[in-house]
Amino acid sequence: MNKVNPWQFLQVKLPTWGLFIFGALPVIIEFAMDKQFIPTEYHAIILAVVLPVLREIGKRIPQRELHEPQLNLTGVNTLISVPVANTSDLAWMVEAKKHLGLKENTSKTAHNPTILKWLKTLGAWWQEDETPWCGTFVAWCLKTAGVAYPKHWYRALDYVNYGSKLAKPAYGCVAIKTRNGGGHVCFVAGRDSKTGKLVCIGGNQSNMVCYALYNESDFHEFRWYGKTNRPADSRYNLPVLSGVTSTKVTEA
Repeated sequence: MNKVNPWQFLQVKLPTWGLFIFGALPVIIEFAMDKQFIPTEYHAIILAVVLPVLREIGKRIPQRELHEPQLNLTGVNTLISVPVANTSDLAWMVEAKKHLGLKENTSKTAHNPTILKWLKTLGAWWQEDETPWCGTFVAWCLKTAGVAYPKHWYRALDYVNYGSKLAKPAYGCVAIKTRNGGGHVCFVAGRDSKTGKLVCIGGNQSNMVCYALYNESDFHEFRWYGKTNRPADSRYNLPVLSGVTSTKVTEA
């Protein structure tokens, strides 16, 4: 670990210089006092007020952090935005959002290595991303969060047999619906600001991990798969989201 050099910070330099001027040079101070340059009654004020003020000034002057990464910003935007982690978010939702934009390989001759990793870890007997993988995505996210998931995790409709049934959707709950030829499963992430529809994040939604809009009535059941029997009451206050345009996605 690199040692921190305090002299790189102005909040250390400025008060130290002040202390040197007003403390380590008593002859100058005495001379200034004798000549009434610095009245005696202000000496204590200088030590008690000026030095702390210098320290605060040093804090507020922009400085390069000691361990700031050295980036080559040539040709790129120098305003790099780093999102602040939401520490109250559910672990499986954090994992789900990490994979937004992940797509299956539709060439049928190659497969997305991330999806193959999920299948292998979950114990699948197949290794391709053409079989509908919405259940695989949900099981993976729950597994990484240490939450139990269905034995037949690859069957979307089997998710109605586990967890706790909810009377209405809650943030992070598992939503299960039927479709032509099978079912679909995803996580409830919020409610659309314009349409009032549910915003859900799921895998194999138009062959990718994405947000999509659904009517609440589209789903057969909402179930809670957390480590508790029911979600916190605050989870029923669904976040109001905007910018989701996928009102209809393929799920097969």
